[in-house]
Amino acid sequence: MMWIRLIVMAMFSVTSISLLTYQGIEIFHAFGNYFDQK
Repeated sequence: MMWIRLIVMAMFSVTSISLLTYQGIEIFHAFGNYFDQK
């Protein structure tokens, strides 16, 4: 049972980290486009 919980937690953390990274890149690109237009 312990291994299953560890695997689920690891998958959840990896998914959340990848989502946060993706959002950060999107925001970074949005800022870049905003400053390029000025």
